[in-house]
Amino acid sequence: MRYKRGESFRFAFGSPLPAYFSIVKIDQELMDTSEGSAFLVDISPNGMKLSTSLDVPITDKTVFLGIRFTLNDTHFVTQGEILWKKQQYKDFHYGIQAHFEEGQQEKLIEELKIFAKKRT
Repeated sequence: MRYKRGESFRFAFGSPLPAYFSIVKIDQELMDTSEGSAFLVDISPNGMKLSTSLDVPITDKTVFLGIRFTLNDTHFVTQGEILWKKQQYKDFHYGIQAHFEEGQQEKLIEELKIFAKKRT
């Protein structure tokens, strides 16, 4: 598993945000799994950490998730590759390299600024 620590910033939510995910692809094989619930622990323009009670099997294959969440009434839908997995008590944390569509990274940064101002 790979770790990406050279990002410009990572915003950690005090209380994780609800999120939903499904497996959309393993290597080059398309999948159609049911949606599972998760929590968004932290996020950056390039990735995120998800926490869920669901154990996604990680092998030497590349696993892509479809992820959706809402931040400040703005809905985000993206895909991301699982880079790492770590068990935390009964839950599993996943490091995801996000593949936001054009313009979504900027929108995410704007919404994170608004969210941070509301918290202070």
